[in-house]
Amino acid sequence: MQYSTIKELVIDVCTTEGQFPSYEKLTDIVKTNFPKSKWQKTHYAWYKSKIKRGEIEVTGLVTANSPDDDSGVQESIDASLSLEKDLHSYLARNVSDIEAGLSVVEGGIEYGIDAGRIDILAKDSTGALVVIELKAGKAKDSALGQLLGYIGCLSELENNRNIRGIIVASDFDKRVVFGAKTLSNVKLVKYQISFNLEQIS
Repeated sequence: MQYSTIKELVIDVCTTEGQFPSYEKLTDIVKTNFPKSKWQKTHYAWYKSKIKRGEIEVTGLVTANSPDDDSGVQESIDASLSLEKDLHSYLARNVSDIEAGLSVVEGGIEYGIDAGRIDILAKDSTGALVVIELKAGKAKDSALGQLLGYIGCLSELENNRNIRGIIVASDFDKRVVFGAKTLSNVKLVKYQISFNLEQIS
């Protein structure tokens, strides 16, 4: 059967089997039908979660948890999202920790433009705009493309070419590092998380 979308494939496989298939099985079917797909565990967990909640309807599906339950995958996704949210909240209040002299512009948190939402829009000590993109975990090359898209869009809106960008992440793919080295207006900042333990009893 020819599928026009991965969603259509997932629904058909679940309907045929009467349950949500294992990650390995579904991945094999997806890769066979969509060889160029970037399918990974996060996609598997997303579809499973949507179907279990009834947000994607599958006729005759048994939704009880199976031995190959994706709870570990889902917990990992939830932890990553929580970390990014906490990181965002902290740096929005302490933006000068990223670079001395930075301050958030008015309305600069989740600043909406045609290219998307900028995590933090700030100004440096010279008054120049600085686009800050936050990533929980490692920043891939798509993060650099996203940042440059924001800078380009903002440059047109503000009629200002003097806009810099900063990506904050726990680590960076090599391509991001090499790419940033060729761009004078882009800086990479690596964060580290530390825990302070205090004995209570």
